[in-house]
Amino acid sequence: MLKRIHRGLVGLAIASAVFSPAVVAAQIPRLGIAGGVTQFDLSGTGSTPFGAVRIELPLAMFILEGSVGAFRPQEQLSERRTYIIPEGQLQWQIFPMIIRPYLGIGGGWVRAVAGPDPHNQDGTVSASAGVRAGLPLMPFTLRAELRVRGIGTGFKGSASEWTIGLSK
Repeated sequence: MLKRIHRGLVGLAIASAVFSPAVVAAQIPRLGIAGGVTQFDLSGTGSTPFGAVRIELPLAMFILEGSVGAFRPQEQLSERRTYIIPEGQLQWQIFPMIIRPYLGIGGGWVRAVAGPDPHNQDGTVSASAGVRAGLPLMPFTLRAELRVRGIGTGFKGSASEWTIGLSK
């Protein structure tokens, strides 16, 4: 009986923190863009431009992020494929202040959508570290990030993305 009461109180504390008026008001999704460079190891290695469209949903000390990224690497035998990467991440904001460093973990897919066959699709696992910065009266937030991605079973491929971006 005492355990149930304790669990109920913990659940009530968490719910009141997540659904408090200040937090609910902050749960407005923000659209963002990011660009930079990715260093890849697919069927060949190298660096190429990378871009992404992201949507961020603040949840107390966390950000739930959906993203679609794209890049076009030069692979073996002069092959060029265009890849898209739809993924989701849960990011923990270490200090929810004006400068907000964060760590994230997520997953998704990488799929070749153009270029020579085969157009493979593989699962991905990603980890990110970055910083968001913005003043309360600024209409946008600045962001810089490193995202490391393992691709396929046993991480037969990988990519590291260095990006900067804006969210509104």
